[in-house]
Amino acid sequence: MDAVQRQLQALYKEGYKSIAICLLHSYTFPDHEQQIGELAKSIGFDHVSLSSQVMPMVKVVPRGTSATADAYLTPCIKKYIKGFVSGFDDGFEKGTTQLQFMQSDGGLVPVSNFSGFKAILSGPAGGVVGYALTTFDKHAKVPVIGFDMGGTSTDVSRFDGHYEHVFETTTAGVTIQAPQLDINTVAAGGGSMLFFKNGMFVVGPEVSSF
Repeated sequence: MDAVQRQLQALYKEGYKSIAICLLHSYTFPDHEQQIGELAKSIGFDHVSLSSQVMPMVKVVPRGTSATADAYLTPCIKKYIKGFVSGFDDGFEKGTTQLQFMQSDGGLVPVSNFSGFKAILSGPAGGVVGYALTTFDKHAKVPVIGFDMGGTSTDVSRFDGHYEHVFETTTAGVTIQAPQLDINTVAAGGGSMLFFKNGMFVVGPEVSSF
């Protein structure tokens, strides 16, 4: 543990304030991760993500990338939430007003439990829930396809009366183990077009000549 402490202190001295901790068998034996996490907090790290808490599943690599994504994103989200809440009166702090955020799985969670790795597809998930509630006919039961083009991605999904979930996805090359609505990103947003090129049907950014 002395060697771990020295390594953590070296990282903290270099300027790192958020850290992810992932040990090989922590999904079934989390004690050592928890000890390292407590040590990191005592050194001064602002945020510590333990893979055994983020997603206690086998497969150390996706579990590690999930914890890393959480360590990277959660501090940014907390900073945003702090700024958002500061624009209101003290209702949020006293608990008289509920504040909830949507997660990638389409469910709402109290602001205190909102974390980065479960928020990667929270925006598109909101779109799925929205069109599922407004466009799906429960009597006709005709499946509905969602096409959500934003400034950074084009997301496609399908709703046939129940929400389809996946538990491991790769987004921007990062594998995340977390319950998410089955949403597929097919192209970059803003300027994306469907067109034929060299005899092939292509999806992606393209400058229009019109």
